[in-house]
Amino acid sequence: MYVIMTPFERPARLFRHNAMDMKRFSAFKYHHNRPAVVSPARWRFTWVSAVLALLVAVFFFPAGALLFLIPLIAYFSAPRRLYVGPRYLLCGDIIIYFGNVVRLDLKEADGTLTLVTCSKKTFILERENFPTNARKSHKIAANKAEKFAKASDRLIERVRRAAPEAELHGIPTITSASLPEN
Repeated sequence: MYVIMTPFERPARLFRHNAMDMKRFSAFKYHHNRPAVVSPARWRFTWVSAVLALLVAVFFFPAGALLFLIPLIAYFSAPRRLYVGPRYLLCGDIIIYFGNVVRLDLKEADGTLTLVTCSKKTFILERENFPTNARKSHKIAANKAEKFAKASDRLIERVRRAAPEAELHGIPTITSASLPEN
């Protein structure tokens, strides 16, 4: 038996978005040069405000055209973050599955952590891309180093759990007994 529904009878399906549960992800502010991750709520607000701005601009052109700034600001003010989940790394439009990582290369002096996947996809985490609100140069350097250490430790831990056979360069080795259990 088939049930035919009109779009008016199923509005909940039109706005449902199967996004990942971001509650289990660690988020770090990270200034990357990739497009920002825009949440479904932000997309909806952007589209609704753009349609409303268009309607107002049709009737009140000079003043109504300024309302187009609202959807533009809403879209371009999306936060740029690095998300580290139990199995994935999300940074802009890049998704790296930790089980596919074959090599980790930590260079403390340069402030970089390089992840290389089996398909030769490379992600470089850089210490200089972590923002800080400090004003003095020594505090800026200390804050960036602290944030980089925290993010890189979390990435190394997750890669070790998902891909224990991955090559580790510049990372101190630890025994399996010292790894925390799930």
